[in-house]
This record gives sequence, C-alpha cells and structure tokens, in this order.
Amino acid sequence: MTSINEVRRSGIDVVGDRPWGTHFCNFYESGRDLLDMLVAYFKAGLEDNEFCVWVVSEPVSEGEAWDGLRRAIPEFDDYVSKRSLEIFDGRDWYLKGGVFDSKRVMTAWNEKLDRALDRGYAGLRGSGNTAWLQKKDWRAFSEYEQVVNDSIIGRLAVLLCTYPLESCGANELLDVVGTHQFATAMRHGRWELIETPELKQAKAEIKKMNDELESRVLHRTKELEAANRKLTEAQAALAHVSRVTTMGELTASLAHEIDQPISAAVTNANACIRWLAGDVPNLDKARAAATRIVQDGTRAAEIISRTRQLFQKSTPQWELVDVNEVIQEMTVLLSGEAARNSASVRMELAADLPQVMGDRVQLQQVMMNLVMNSVDAMKDVDGTREIAIQTQRAEDGQLLVSVSDTGVGLPPQQADQIFNAFFTTKPHGTGMGLRICRSIVESHRGRLWAAGNPPRGARFHIALPPKVEAQA
Repeated sequence: MTSINEVRRSGIDVVGDRPWGTHFCNFYESGRDLLDMLVAYFKAGLEDNEFCVWVVSEPVSEGEAWDGLRRAIPEFDDYVSKRSLEIFDGRDWYLKGGVFDSKRVMTAWNEKLDRALDRGYAGLRGSGNTAWLQKKDWRAFSEYEQVVNDSIIGRLAVLLCTYPLESCGANELLDVVGTHQFATAMRHGRWELIETPELKQAKAEIKKMNDELESRVLHRTKELEAANRKLTEAQAALAHVSRVTTMGELTASLAHEIDQPISAAVTNANACIRWLAGDVPNLDKARAAATRIVQDGTRAAEIISRTRQLFQKSTPQWELVDVNEVIQEMTVLLSGEAARNSASVRMELAADLPQVMGDRVQLQQVMMNLVMNSVDAMKDVDGTREIAIQTQRAEDGQLLVSVSDTGVGLPPQQADQIFNAFFTTKPHGTGMGLRICRSIVESHRGRLWAAGNPPRGARFHIALPPKVEAQA
C-alpha cells in the first residue's frame, strides 16, 4: 500500500523529488520547452506506476503529446495497452458547453484518482495547460486553483499546471504563484525554481525541526549507549557471581582434581630419588620419573589456571575460540564432580568445526552450567548416568553443540520456561543459571534451546555462527 509520505520522482531536474500532495505550476515560453518538460514529467510517472492524465492545449496538440512520449519511452506501447495514460483536449476538459465549472473539474480529477487507486496504481499524476483561459474566466479559475492547492494535501496525487508566460501580466503572475506551492520558469535558457514565501517559511521551519530532531536523537543515542554499557557491565557482574557460585559448589571436586597430580608428583619424586640413590644410579628410570613429575605439575597448573579464569572478574575479551577445546577443558575440570555422582561423560567432537568469535570464559561458563545441570538431574536417578557432549557443523555452516543426559528430564510443557529468570526446579536453585547461559549465547549471535532426550533425560542445543558472522 502506498504511503502518503512517499517521495516521488518529478522527472524535472530543477524540481527534483517531491512528496505526494504536490501542486506546482510552470511558466513556459515555447511549445518545445513545454513538450520536453512534460514528456520527462510523465515518463517518470509511468515508470513509477502512476496513472497519468495529460490535459493539452496549444501550442502542444494531442498528437504531439502521444508522439513525444512514444519517442522518449521504449516501452510506451505497453503503457498504452494497459491504459496507464489518458490525454484530453483542454477545452473538452475545462469547458463543457463552453462554460468553466470548477466543481465539475474537481470532480473529474477526484474520479481519476479513485480510478487509479482502484486499478492498483500508486497514485495520480496530472497536468493541465491553461492556454485556453480567457480574461472572463480568470477569477473563477484562480479560485479553483486555490481549492486544488488546499485539497491536494494528504492525497496520492501530483499536479502540474502550465501557463504561457506571454499571456500573464504582473497581477496574473502573482495570482498563479500564490495558488501553488511553487513555480518553475524558463530563464536564460534554463528552468529555475520560484518558491512562494509560505513555502520558504515552511522549509525553514522543517529544517529547524529536523535540526532539533537530530539533536534530540544524538542526545538520546548517547543516553542509550551509556545505558547499554551499564547493562553490559551488570550482566558481566551477574555472570561472574554465577560462575563463583558454581565454582563454590565444586570446591571438593576441584580439591580432588588438584590433589591427584600433586600426589602423583610426590610419588614420582620419591621414585626418582630412589633410582638416583642406588649404588649404580638408574638414570633412565630416574629421567622417566622426573618427566612424569613435570607432567603432573603441568596438569595441576592447568586446573588451577582454568579455575582462576572462571573466578576472575573482567570485561568480555573477544577472540577466535575453538569450541572443542572449551568443551575438553570443562570436561577435565568437571570430571571429578561427575565421577563423585557416578556419572560418565562421553564426547563426540567433530574434527572440521570452524572457530567462533567470542569470549572464551563466557563460553566455558555456558558449558560448565549445562554439564553441572546434567549432573544434578541424574543424582536421584537409578540406572545409567551418562552425559553426552556432541559437536557438529550444520548445513548452513553454523556450529552445533548438544549436551544430553539420562536424568529426570524437563518439566512437562515447560521446555522454554526453564530459561526464564528465577524459574528453577532445584530445591536451592536461584533460577538464573540458564537465563545467564541464554544471554551469553545470544550475545554471541547464537541460540540456546532445550528438548527431551528419549527415553529419559534432557538435551540442550547451542547454535553458534562461524567467525565471519559472529560479533567482533
């Protein structure tokens, strides 16, 4: 549906683009100037799906109007076959029975506009030449032009009235300009624009309003940017609290995970001492024991480093991230908690996954939360307790991650409500973990959703865009 605020091409360089509801006039000196201008005017209208009505008078005949359009528009016959254009003689249009009746002429224009809209055109484009106009009809016609100028506002129409310059005196020129929004005239071989004082004032007021609006928009934009920064900071703080809370729940498991490599290092260190303390030091076995000490120390250091990252409070750091690595890191960190609850973790990670642009710690938090939820969901379940983590690349190039378990499953008919803030199925849950996870995934321009995992349990899905589409 056409909007009244749409801007239309006039086809006339000096006039440019104008909105619906435009009523302007033209003072011409020669028939050639008039014909060239009106051909360009109607060519633009036909090309823009407007119904065109051309009312001609000398010095341009109906035949010249048809021929001029046919020469200028290669597809003109198509417009003719669709009856997109009508051309009338000025005396037939304005002087039925030799009498000018403004009401009848206004009714004729309105009927053409209604017909245009009924037939699916964007609106009406019209032009009428006043070369037929005589002194006795001047006042009535001037009043008619004023009615047209007042009533065209808000209508899907553009009207151009043309006047022969040689037949217009000073008074007539003032009358014509005063009953139109603006005028054009040929001076020194080129068309010039003549604006009425009212139009100039309106344009100045519009410019002032636009300047004020731009200033308000700029001020509002700065306020929104500041609010968004504060919101991002608040979300980061909330995510940090959630991470710290989760890590607090993992204290016993993390202590066990760190204790294992330290104990192994102590054992290997004692073995190394024994191999070196013999009458004949066994350097090969001592070297092997020392190597195992390094490996154990490295393992303990990695666990401490990953734990420290999750405890740190910092702004998001966007970088290329290997999601498979994130999953493997979190699996190592959470393996003790899973074992403590008699749950196994199985990974099926695709080898050809693209990297994503994102914050590594935030993605670690999402995986940690989903795996911990799976562990919690299986605590009171008899039978197999298994967490399966899978990655693959979708046909549209997105990276897909799924975390499934054999726990109690999702609440009936509430698969999406679990992502609402403060919605929880845990006796001591905060209801914020999954809400934060979804916010993190969405900030990476991805999606997080949940579904059942028949015959038992739940499956959480993550879709992330590859690095070329992700947020920078």
